[in-house]
Amino acid sequence: MSTIKHLLVATLLVAVAPAVATAGEKDCLLKGTVLHGEQAGQAATMVEIHSVSRYDDEARCRVREGRKMEFKLPSDKRVQEAPSGSEVHYRYRTDDQGDDSAELLHVGA
Repeated sequence: MSTIKHLLVATLLVAVAPAVATAGEKDCLLKGTVLHGEQAGQAATMVEIHSVSRYDDEARCRVREGRKMEFKLPSDKRVQEAPSGSEVHYRYRTDDQGDDSAELLHVGA
């Protein structure tokens, strides 16, 4: 049985959504769509982010127009097995040092 690498990448597209500003702490809700395809001859799972908002009323999530940001999302079997077009929600956080993390909250059709 061959092993297929799954690439899970989120891309905030300049034309689609503003990106998160780089300074300070952030706590954002990212909404995106699962896309399956091939990249460099390998099966790939990608998430295209289409909206960024504050995680909750108390959260800080500054956004800046016209900025593109790419980052790796944690690999998750639920996303890899979800059909293309499925909606996903992530909680994206950064701290004062700029370290980031993303937590999968929802996968649905």
